[in-house]
Amino acid sequence: MIRNYLKIALRNLVRSKTYSAINIGGLSLGLAAVMFILLFVEDEVSYDRFHKHGNQLYRVVLNSTTPEGREVRTGSTGTPEGPTFDQELPEVAGFCRMVGYEMLVRKQNEGIYEQVMYVDTSFFRLFSFELLAGGTTPQTLLNDPGSVVITDDMARKYFGTTQVIGRLLTIDAGGSFDNYRITGVVKSPPKNSSIQFDVLRPFVASLPPDYKTRRAQWAEGSLNTFVLLQAQTDEDGATGQATDPALTERKMASVFETHARAQLDQLSREYGNASVTYHLQPFTDMHLDDRYDMSNGLVQASSSIYSYILSGIAGLILLLAGINFVNLTLARSLRRTKEIGIRKVTGSTRQQLIGQFIGEAFLLTFLAFVPAVLVVYMLLPQFSTLANKALQLGFLASPKTLLLFGSLLLVVTLLAGFYPAFALSGFNPTQILYSRLRLGGRNGLGKSLVILQFMIATVLLIGTVVLHSQFEYIQTANVGYERANRVRIYVPWGRERQGELLKQVLRPEPGIEAVARKSGGHQKRTIYIRNKPVTTATEWIDDQYLRFVNVPVVAGRALNLANPADSLSNILVNETFARQFFTANQSAIGQVVQRKGDDNSNHDLTVVGVVRDYQYRSLRDKPEPVLLQLGKPEQMNQLYVKLTPHQTKAALATIESQFNKLIPYQPFSFHFMEDDRLADYADDARWKQLITYAAMLAIFIAGLGLFGLVSLAIEQRIKEIGIRKVLGADLITIARMLSMSYLKLVALAFVIAAPVGWYAARYWLDTFAYRIDLSGWLFGLVGLSVLGVALLTVSFQSVKAGLMNPVKSLRSE
Repeated sequence: MIRNYLKIALRNLVRSKTYSAINIGGLSLGLAAVMFILLFVEDEVSYDRFHKHGNQLYRVVLNSTTPEGREVRTGSTGTPEGPTFDQELPEVAGFCRMVGYEMLVRKQNEGIYEQVMYVDTSFFRLFSFELLAGGTTPQTLLNDPGSVVITDDMARKYFGTTQVIGRLLTIDAGGSFDNYRITGVVKSPPKNSSIQFDVLRPFVASLPPDYKTRRAQWAEGSLNTFVLLQAQTDEDGATGQATDPALTERKMASVFETHARAQLDQLSREYGNASVTYHLQPFTDMHLDDRYDMSNGLVQASSSIYSYILSGIAGLILLLAGINFVNLTLARSLRRTKEIGIRKVTGSTRQQLIGQFIGEAFLLTFLAFVPAVLVVYMLLPQFSTLANKALQLGFLASPKTLLLFGSLLLVVTLLAGFYPAFALSGFNPTQILYSRLRLGGRNGLGKSLVILQFMIATVLLIGTVVLHSQFEYIQTANVGYERANRVRIYVPWGRERQGELLKQVLRPEPGIEAVARKSGGHQKRTIYIRNKPVTTATEWIDDQYLRFVNVPVVAGRALNLANPADSLSNILVNETFARQFFTANQSAIGQVVQRKGDDNSNHDLTVVGVVRDYQYRSLRDKPEPVLLQLGKPEQMNQLYVKLTPHQTKAALATIESQFNKLIPYQPFSFHFMEDDRLADYADDARWKQLITYAAMLAIFIAGLGLFGLVSLAIEQRIKEIGIRKVLGADLITIARMLSMSYLKLVALAFVIAAPVGWYAARYWLDTFAYRIDLSGWLFGLVGLSVLGVALLTVSFQSVKAGLMNPVKSLRSE
């Protein structure tokens, strides 16, 4: 019987080549999209799952409250937390502190930046990175501050072999190159690891020389602290699960209170009502928990919301493909009604017919899987680039992935094949054999499915148009400072004074119009205004920078290096600072704020000027208070150069040549300031592309679904069409008769989807302080596009039916 069903299924596929191609092609595209998204999500959730003690590992994180009442979450801790918790809490079985930097490693006459991670000697006991060479006691590999452990890729890159124990690696770890002895080789971390490194160095080498006598600072630092909790036990021994982390957190609070009481009292006196609490973040949750920063050498965290959104898109695309499958299957089934009737008359049970149709659905789905897998195989590199991931082709052949795809095959078969099988097997054979069958009356289910399809496609299309419009606005928005023809050059750590020499050398060079310097990023500093602590962003600049970026002083005067007081105690603030703390620009001039120096004494800073607000951050944020001060050369590690138009290439060659003379063995790199702005929206750009592709695919699949529904209607009304033509109906009349009801369905889908799309778009746009307005033309454009696709789809089938010879449709009458 199964063999007979298979032969019938293959015969039907061959007989209906067009329908089969559309059905298999549409389902293949839907399945390929779902596979891509499943691969993305699988990679996201696989991060850090390979460690033996992963379920017992936690990162120590902090929740604190600023004097203004703002909650701050951070994963950065100080040096005493790890060893103190390890010593005083029986639940803690070990700890490891780590902090990572990009450092220069010399290879012959070339300097290359590599990721250097400072770790405690317990590193290999807590984490399951495979040690390839270095002895049987990994905890001794990093006892000597002059030792390093490198990855096997690093060994091959610098020495051509992994047999490197005892050899020397030259690293610039503090402003000069020094040699370090290699004591071990470790296998390079996998791509799905939050801990990435090329070189491991002893943690004690990152501490200042007087760290043993200096008072340890709790909750202050720039390192990551991991703890290994004791495993729970039962009758069979250790379970591999950690002891209660909530209980450990409460004990951590008590330890913190005991050891940092004096520090807390001092913070309260200086900064007002501030609080600090410690928490434990599960190690295997770090990658998808973006509440806490992943800095100090760790891979940037992703957001679990991305996986949820992509999973939702995968579900919608699978739903669209399944709806398309159902409609096309129903459209084809009316050609087989007599076959079904004869089978029922000759004794076939309903269960046997359901099995036949489910089997045919499985065959179609299986045939759709083959091109879907080929599409994934061919386009995975491009998808990896779009997703900013290193997805591997070999991952497709892993047992877990094959099981996942096998499950998807069964799910799609049941979802897409169950309703046609159930509906077709329930036909009354008498109605079938007397040609009195009209499937589903007015076919309300099919029409509802088309409405659902175009609702989904419309929402995705609205998202696409909004994303493109907002992204275009971002690229052209006035951010308050000049970026065109300007490049930013990083001056390596410890070479800041050479950066000042480079600035002087470049000024007279042809093709260079201006040069300025600034600190990198914006440091958050606590200052005191009328004895109240406030947190504000601080920038160190030279006296050329504001003129360089064309940011005017709107009240008071600019800073001048020739005025000694400007280098010591005078400052500029932006308009937001002036309004927030002094009500108006002019009111801020002459005001004095205090800041604590390194010796813990108060330093008076006088506001001498107010600059126009400029948006140095993402357009998601409104301008925040900024304090500008003339910096010392060692405080400014960014060099900015304005290039003469049409002389860019020659000017960049000059800059590189002078850079290499003054700062040898350092890699030269530059970034156009315009590109720096776009880098802030890299995730948005990827989402723009992703939603665009999803919308295009949804429209295509929805069009196929509509094609199936129109085909079903024409199959049912083929004799009516023939009679109307015999009675004189023209092509336009027949096309209108067949098209209007479906265009109304699409219009109804747009009416329902538009508010949903508007709400989703507004929700996303509200994350921007500067955004486009949701105007009517935007929704009108989407509506016309959707109706245009529907009109083309329906018109093609309607015109085809209208051109059919009525003799063919009426020959059996």
